[in-house]
Amino acid sequence: MTMLQNNYWQESKMSLEELSLWDENARFPDKYFNKPEEELIEYFCIKKNFKIENLAKEIVKDFDLPQLEKLVIYSTGEQNITLEGNRRLTVYKLLNNPNLAPNNTLKNKFLELKKDIDIDGSFLFDCLMTDNKAEGFRYIERKHAKGNNEVGWGEQERTNYNVRRGNATEKEEFKVAIAKIIKDIDIPEILKEQVLGPGYVTNFWRILESSIAWKIYGFNLKDDGKLEIKDDDFEKKLKVIILNVLQKQDFSGEKIDSRSLNKNEEKEKYLKSITNDDCEKVDSEIKKNTKNNLFGNANVDVTTTQKKTKINPPSNSRKYLIPKTCRFNIKETKINNIYHELRGKLLLDDTNNAVPNAVGVLFRVFLEISVDYYWEIKQKQSFADNTKLTTKISQVAKYMEDNNLATKKQLENIRRVAIGKNNLLSIDYFHSYVHSYKAQPTSSDLILKWDNLEEFFEILWESLQSKK
Repeated sequence: MTMLQNNYWQESKMSLEELSLWDENARFPDKYFNKPEEELIEYFCIKKNFKIENLAKEIVKDFDLPQLEKLVIYSTGEQNITLEGNRRLTVYKLLNNPNLAPNNTLKNKFLELKKDIDIDGSFLFDCLMTDNKAEGFRYIERKHAKGNNEVGWGEQERTNYNVRRGNATEKEEFKVAIAKIIKDIDIPEILKEQVLGPGYVTNFWRILESSIAWKIYGFNLKDDGKLEIKDDDFEKKLKVIILNVLQKQDFSGEKIDSRSLNKNEEKEKYLKSITNDDCEKVDSEIKKNTKNNLFGNANVDVTTTQKKTKINPPSNSRKYLIPKTCRFNIKETKINNIYHELRGKLLLDDTNNAVPNAVGVLFRVFLEISVDYYWEIKQKQSFADNTKLTTKISQVAKYMEDNNLATKKQLENIRRVAIGKNNLLSIDYFHSYVHSYKAQPTSSDLILKWDNLEEFFEILWESLQSKK
């Protein structure tokens, strides 16, 4: 064993038969706590998203390679529990003993795979071992919560790798050849990185990889990977294409996106439309969009920001009665508290934590005390004690219409509450939420009611705010 700088950890070699799977692994549901290892292995196998069979094939294919990642082991003194690497360990255990497979089909596949390697219970793993579980959790967080702080390769990086390894397709060799040309043309480095990076690279290659581009520019990829180009002005036109792709439109304002470049005729029309004047416009366009920061460094931003229309989610998808987009400034403490409870504390969803009965009762309360408060502020007096809620609503609606605070159309739904019968908005349903031991509101009905009455509440509270 080798002691590491952190005294909690040791590097060691541990055999397959010494290592145990971790039953509290986040991949397992709670019911798998304290389950025997055979059941843990079975769970890994039956879950297709764990891709155990695919991983086994890769491990067998590269069995002669040194292990890239160490297993992270928590030693209890009695067990060596694998905190990190359970999926890999499962594959090795199955390769060592295919009888652990939960069915004959998978068992036979591992029997075949085992023929290509030499493995038994003494097979050694490179491990990092600790007897401090909290230290082990630090590794789990780094690997699974933070992705080991790794940055995956983009398309151009994967292409470069395949070319340099000698496994490239003709398409990949073409991309590398074009990328080399881009590297040498006279435009800011940031634009080169952007057009070959996420968000733009697909449209860029959609144009240049097309048979139309090969024909127009006379591309010819030689056996040594060098690209011949017959068009002497290609580099100038390439600058135009780069700028247009980044701006998502050509100089005439026509869109450059996946939809506009879907057909060869559209690509041909675009490529043939590039003129010498366009080539001259590129430099001035870049210059126009270049600004120097406080340190004298140039910053270029030629991309166009297209404003996206905000869309609201469907009302039945929200978790609370009042949507977050509905914002009232309510000065009265009790009414404001009820408003916030209906807006973000009392759940209306498909879980067991939903409380539609409580919401239904409080919805009715919110309606009545909002109307009471409104009338008191506007009329400088309260309703009589025996005034019914239907009468209160009717009088408030009439006041709003008479004082041009709301139109007749805007007040239709709240009047349905007061005078309607046998419809969802009827006051009878509101009363039943409180007084009937049988009637139970559904989440969807309550949300629908609010959606129909929200405009009334908006007018009510906004007119109170403006009054003050």
